[in-house]
Amino acid sequence: SICGLDRQAAQQAFEGFIVGKSLSARQLDFLTLIIDVVAQRGVITVGDLYEGPFADRAPNGPEDLFANEEINVLELVFKDLHDRACPTALAA
Repeated sequence: SICGLDRQAAQQAFEGFIVGKSLSARQLDFLTLIIDVVAQRGVITVGDLYEGPFADRAPNGPEDLFANEEINVLELVFKDLHDRACPTALAA
């Protein structure tokens, strides 16, 4: 089972998403929560963003805070984290 990820590593995973953006306080809060959950769990999916604790900050999901293109980029970051967390057949 996955037991989490170093918080700094989790933050670095989202740097590409943040660079060049002027995020609102609500967006930064939501992204910080994503990073906290990734640091705790190791992986996350877009589907998780529609459930607690995320739904407390964005009741209608990430679309409350981000454009569809941005959500797609987050999904790519999540996939990259998952791919790095799960061993390949050769490594297993």
